[in-house]
Amino acid sequence: MQYSKEVEEMVCVQRGPHHGPAPIPEEGKWVLAKEIKDISGLTHGIGWCAPQQGACKLTLNVKDGVIEEALVETIGCSGMTHSAAMAAEVLTGKTILEALNTDLVVLPKQAHGVETYTSTTDNTVVKYTA
Repeated sequence: MQYSKEVEEMVCVQRGPHHGPAPIPEEGKWVLAKEIKDISGLTHGIGWCAPQQGACKLTLNVKDGVIEEALVETIGCSGMTHSAAMAAEVLTGKTILEALNTDLVVLPKQAHGVETYTSTTDNTVVKYTA
């Protein structure tokens, strides 16, 4: 194969599949997070259950990979309001990986005209009555 003069003068910068983690901005500096404890900062995201039904905003304050503070704001959907109340309590104090693996289930039940929500989090059953 014939290469042009420019290609022959090029130098290989890196070879192999190892590229390392992408840098993320944390508190005014760029950090290469290789472990969960390397992650710190404030982040938030929004999710919704259906178009024009309701929305939920989750704000997390993370220090050394542990969720120090969890704030959940909801608009609309009553089922989401109950999930948000539990999420704010359950997520605080967990690592990011533990929070990802946390199950938050809300099952509405009608009993004598009163809605009862049974929720399971970490094998603990919590009941709310509305």
